[in-house]
Amino acid sequence: MLRNKWRLISLALLGVIGIIAGAVYATSDGETEVRVATMRHDDGRVEVAVQQRDAYGGWGERQLPTARFLPPGVTGEWRVSSPVGVSAPGATDGMTDPAMTGDAPAELYCIVHHGSDNDPFWSNFNLVARQNALELGLTNVEISGEPNVADQAAAVMDCVDRGALGIASSIPDLDGLRGALHAARGSGAFLVTFNSGSEFAGRVGSSVHYGLDDRAAGVIAGRNFNDAGLTGAVLCVVHEPVNVGLEDRCEGLESEYNGSVVQLPIPVGSLTDPIAAGTEIGGALMEHQAEGILVLNAELINAAIGTVRQLQSDAKVGAIGRSDASLVLVYEGHMLFAIDDGGLPQASHVMLAMKNVDSSPSIRAMLALTATQAAETTVMLISPTVLNQAYIDNLPEGWQQGLCALAMQIAPDQVPSFCNQ
Repeated sequence: MLRNKWRLISLALLGVIGIIAGAVYATSDGETEVRVATMRHDDGRVEVAVQQRDAYGGWGERQLPTARFLPPGVTGEWRVSSPVGVSAPGATDGMTDPAMTGDAPAELYCIVHHGSDNDPFWSNFNLVARQNALELGLTNVEISGEPNVADQAAAVMDCVDRGALGIASSIPDLDGLRGALHAARGSGAFLVTFNSGSEFAGRVGSSVHYGLDDRAAGVIAGRNFNDAGLTGAVLCVVHEPVNVGLEDRCEGLESEYNGSVVQLPIPVGSLTDPIAAGTEIGGALMEHQAEGILVLNAELINAAIGTVRQLQSDAKVGAIGRSDASLVLVYEGHMLFAIDDGGLPQASHVMLAMKNVDSSPSIRAMLALTATQAAETTVMLISPTVLNQAYIDNLPEGWQQGLCALAMQIAPDQVPSFCNQ
């Protein structure tokens, strides 16, 4: 696992040398010398710069990295500045630093989340984020999903170590990610947070947080169960062992629903194992004589519906997360509602934030500020949209025919049953 070892302030300044060394190419005709310049300011910050020896033996002007300030009180770990370009005397065409030819590598942007590759929510998030990156002209974007919190923290630290200009991360667990996200902000990277953990964004120095209003989504779910006349137990199916966003959804449900709420954690891996998920849901359904089931990921909708059918239960199924089939499932009465989880807007907002950093000198200058000097975190939460029978009643006339025609064209083996009527 990657770790970022903090040192004394004086040693931390030497981290700049590692960046310079990576930018300088030794040549057959000679080499260049560089040195690190430092200055402590009255407020306790230490500023770093780079100087290069010229052909006459003197030292050139100080080159100032965009991120070049070490906050006061930092001890025991390395900190790095943003890169600067230096030249090597006598370099041949084959050994020239790309930064000196106008072909410098694009700035690195990292998107790190807690989702697994086989989770459709995160697969779609990754796809939209990559498409948006290409459309926005961001050519060096890395997107990774690490379901284990320690691995997610390590991935963030790896981006810090490689000098990423922008880092975006979800916050499913504050304790496991606090250190890595503080290091990201302290490195001078533009820190964006998204998805889970909106209540933690300000604590880690995030500039902006994008996500679903998870608690509000739970409240809407509770309201829909109430409107359906349920008063008994409702299962809230939790598919990830550590995720504050899922906890918020269940708590929102509990705060609004007129009956009792039973949180049902299911084993890791059940998300893509409908038999395992159905077994867990079915056991809890019978044990608690539950009248409703709320799944928190669209991938579990079919498992919940199938279990209800198999047990010949009258339990109503709802979901925070909607699939392509949700409209049909609600219309045909197989599920009560589906709430859009806002994954695609989150991906787009994160990439727009990265593009703003990439194209705005003023935002880059802001990165030199310490976290305490930066503006307060802006939290932008997506209002949940519910797909239920009332939603369907407001659709324009003829929507069924349009859906049937589309299904016949792209998935003739999955045409909704009402198309044959």
